Amino acid sequence: MCGIVGVFEYGRSAGSLTEELVVRMRETLHHRGPDGEGVFVSEDRRVGFGHRRLAIIDLDGGAQPMFDDSDRCLVFNGEIYNYPVLRKSLEADGVRFRTDCDTEVILHLYRRYGERCVDHLTGMFAFALWDPDRRRVFFARDPLGEKPLYWADAGGTFIFGSEIKALLEHPLVAREVNTDAIGPYLANLVTPGPATLYANINKLPPGHAGACAADGGVHVWGYWSVAQPRQWSVTGDDVSEHIRELLDQSVRDRLMSDVPVGVLLSGGLDSTAIVALLQDQASELSTFTVGFPGYEDVDERAEARFAAEHFGTSHHEIVLTESDGLASLPALVHHQDEPLADPVCVPLHAVCGLARENGVKVVLAGEGADELFWGYGAYAATLGSWWKFRAMLALPRPLRMLAPHLASGHRSPLRREQLESIATGRLKPIHMPVGMTAQQRACLILASQSGEGWAPTEDTKGEPPLATMAFDTQEYEFQVRLPELLLMRIDRFSMAHGVEARVPFLDPTLVDYVYRLPLQHKIREDITKYSLKRAVADIVPERISTRRKQGFAAPVSRWFAGRHGGLLRDLMREDALRAYFDIPYLESLLASADHDSWESGQILWPVLNFALWHKYWIEGEPLDDIVGSVAIADGTPVDV
Repeated sequence: MCGIVGVFEYGRSAGSLTEELVVRMRETLHHRGPDGEGVFVSEDRRVGFGHRRLAIIDLDGGAQPMFDDSDRCLVFNGEIYNYPVLRKSLEADGVRFRTDCDTEVILHLYRRYGERCVDHLTGMFAFALWDPDRRRVFFARDPLGEKPLYWADAGGTFIFGSEIKALLEHPLVAREVNTDAIGPYLANLVTPGPATLYANINKLPPGHAGACAADGGVHVWGYWSVAQPRQWSVTGDDVSEHIRELLDQSVRDRLMSDVPVGVLLSGGLDSTAIVALLQDQASELSTFTVGFPGYEDVDERAEARFAAEHFGTSHHEIVLTESDGLASLPALVHHQDEPLADPVCVPLHAVCGLARENGVKVVLAGEGADELFWGYGAYAATLGSWWKFRAMLALPRPLRMLAPHLASGHRSPLRREQLESIATGRLKPIHMPVGMTAQQRACLILASQSGEGWAPTEDTKGEPPLATMAFDTQEYEFQVRLPELLLMRIDRFSMAHGVEARVPFLDPTLVDYVYRLPLQHKIREDITKYSLKRAVADIVPERISTRRKQGFAAPVSRWFAGRHGGLLRDLMREDALRAYFDIPYLESLLASADHDSWESGQILWPVLNFALWHKYWIEGEPLDDIVGSVAIADGTPVDV
């Protein structure tokens, strides 16, 4: 796992790139790779690559940038889990390797297959390769978006990096707000790709590749999508058995490491299943969890302890208070680059730090299982009420327009927005919006000028309404929420501590199989994750597989009744925030919010994240003073 940066002055008559600039960009990513560094600048000063290394495999070899014998140059972030198989195949054809790492495999695959090399890779990756013969940079991101890649095209110069902060070091990249992205950010808790919250900085979508050529500029294309075709697969009676085989192989692949491996353990089904599958494959396994004393509804330490004791792991815990959450905000904003307005970022940052403190550089986590196997309560609730939705969708449009007013669920803004979509004849994806509704965004100044940043597949000819809703939900999850929010939060906060996070439930082969399983294999008789639970029933304790899903969260809604609310009030006095938000509306919301309500946190937390991001990244002001000045009840400043 690493951090990569690069510059290609493709449209300039003469190169002006300096090694000093590339190093300055690279060093913003020191946390992603504290174990090594490298830099390359071409003789004509038009191409430069930088690399920071987190040594996981081939600790003594694998330095980057890496070159082949034709002077092709590669910088790579990630892990290629099938590289041993690929290496054997290449060696059988006479290819000779200089290292034992997966990076060199990519170089040889590119030499053989060109840009189609990505079709042969199983793993998580973002890489860029300079091809001097073709005078172009080829770059790619893994199919499901586990690793990020950002880029900008400014004044005939192509600039890229693992994180936005690296691009901001280049003098051609301005710190400007992309106002069209504010609405989509508030709706999704993240900016959907390919846009970012910075004007003129792009993110490469999952399953996409691109090239910047001296004679043609930047071109991006998709090479893989789990969302197509939109059709259910034909299955036999061995679905759970096959899932077990695929999951077991995925976990085994993700043990590939020359350093200790641990698990982020919540005590829920997903992380416990990973621990259970590791029992015969890893010794002295360490597990890590986080809790919030006094907030039992989001504190899963008791269940995590039960799982750890059951499997005999070396278990570690960290606890967080509101003061801890407040004190962590400057670090969160720094590592996020653009707001990731999911409160889970708070405990995730802490638990990844706990892993590194205990000498673990690789952790496995359960991200993706809920999206893949339909594990959220909202999924079961929607399917349980489907007869109502089906009846309303069958009504003539004028009558469908009455649905929000006739249904008892309209008092919830999120449910009301779902019901309003019935008027169009097509329900919204179940988790869309995951943040503010259109009604809530309309109370803001600039946010109401832009949409939600995502649209479903247009061609649904011949699909029954239930299939359309199900595929739309899965597309949204796998195109926006999972890659740009859930996977980016674990990438940012694992790498913030020099820890590599791996997610076995997102192995492409497993995803490709489960994604198109008919819904009865995912939810049956209100049992979520039906096939997954059957697949691991012999190894996961019944107490864990049958307990109600709790969810990894932080009590931010209640924190707004305390010091977080005070911090937001201080920020709302700033002129910059008043340019984007209707401050009187936010003040009334903050004063009257039900601080036991999950929805109040979904509204206020994105605003707080935006405000802190704007002050730090756009205005260039440090956050320690403003966060530290927020007084606790007895008047003592919070120590940051």
